[in-house]
Amino acid sequence: MKPTYKLRLGNTYYTKGFFNMGVDVERFLTYDEGPINILVGEEKRKIIGRVTRKANQNDTPRIFGGAELKEWFQSKYRKGQQIDVVVLAPDEIWIK
Repeated sequence: MKPTYKLRLGNTYYTKGFFNMGVDVERFLTYDEGPINILVGEEKRKIIGRVTRKANQNDTPRIFGGAELKEWFQSKYRKGQQIDVVVLAPDEIWIK
C-alpha cells in the first residue's frame, strides 16, 4: 500500500492551486527543489508541478500545481472536502 495523505481543501489550497503535505508522509517525497508530477483523477491526468521544502518552517513539502490544479480542484470538489493524495514515487503523487 502506497503512503496516503488526507488533504482537506481549505480556502487557500482550494483557491491558490497549492497545498502542503503532512509530516506523516513527507519522508516519502523528494528533498530536492524542482518538478513533481501531479496525477489527478481516476484518469491520472498529469499536471507538472513544483515542490519546495523552503515554504514551511518544519521543512514539509509544499506542492504547487498552479492554475491548472486550482481549476481541477474547483471542478471536482467543494471547499472543505477531504481528498486522498497518494505518494507514488519521491517525485510523483496522485490526487484521487
